[in-house]
Amino acid sequence: MNIRLNEKIKIIKVNKNVNAKIIDYLHKNGITAGKKVIRQKFTVPIIELKDYTRIWMLTEEIQYI
Repeated sequence: MNIRLNEKIKIIKVNKNVNAKIIDYLHKNGITAGKKVIRQKFTVPIIELKDYTRIWMLTEEIQYI
């Protein structure tokens, strides 16, 4: 999936191995605010939510709306 900045997204699923606080963001909307490289080879989007919280999510966990 190509990461597009400033696009509206919805968090559709959360990996079972994440921090419990991230589960609170399931089914919330936000915008893509940037990109992050993890494990020196994967690029993932940084999501900004309405309360200005920023989290990174895997591309499989989000949906562009």
